[in-house]
Amino acid sequence: MTDLPNDLPSYSYQGQDLFVTDVLGHQVGGYFLDSGASNGRKGSNTWLLESRYGWSGICVEPNAEAFRQLRANRGCVCLDCCLYDRDGAVDFLEAAGVYGGIMEAYDPRHLSFTRRMLGGRWPEGAPAPTVSKAARTIRSVLRSAGAPRTIDYWSLDTEGSELALLKSFPFDEYRVRVLTVEHNNGPIRAPIRGFLEARGYVRARDLGIDDGYVLADDAGGATVDQAWRSAVWRRRLGPGR
Repeated sequence: MTDLPNDLPSYSYQGQDLFVTDVLGHQVGGYFLDSGASNGRKGSNTWLLESRYGWSGICVEPNAEAFRQLRANRGCVCLDCCLYDRDGAVDFLEAAGVYGGIMEAYDPRHLSFTRRMLGGRWPEGAPAPTVSKAARTIRSVLRSAGAPRTIDYWSLDTEGSELALLKSFPFDEYRVRVLTVEHNNGPIRAPIRGFLEARGYVRARDLGIDDGYVLADDAGGATVDQAWRSAVWRRRLGPGR
């Protein structure tokens, strides 16, 4: 384990990509699953991994315009669908842009914010301006992409369906080494942590509206400890846990 290079760029909003590279010792040629990938560059948690470290993987983005940009920006597998705990059609709040999500799983605390943001596109008393989108399970996505049994990093940012996706993940078939999970400082944060800790993960970093987790039997306590206490890490992202 080495400190982060001083010139290493970060494309993530909260330093998620730097967290992953540090925890995994600047691993080359890893594999990622990016759920909620947006356009694949701005705010991306996986672009650094693909562009600088030669990683491959899967980017999933259901927003039509963001997906058009994603496919142009990235060389990995790009899927225009929602990840969910079942296959089928779902109502997706596409008009919300980067805040879009599956309506039935959408973070209720954000609905009023999203309505204000949309203004006249979501008048008071009107139903949400959703579109029908195809939803796929994580198992079907990983199998169809020929993903390896070990997923080195899973970026999970789906505006409310994070816990449902964690519970539906095929841990019997695939192993995930590092995750960052969005919680938006809401009540979902504690259940997410409880679920992952029961699966053998350690919460290794507070990343603002995300938490970073590492599989304990993979990284080992000393490695994780170095990651969040690194002098460079503290300088870039502030105090630790």
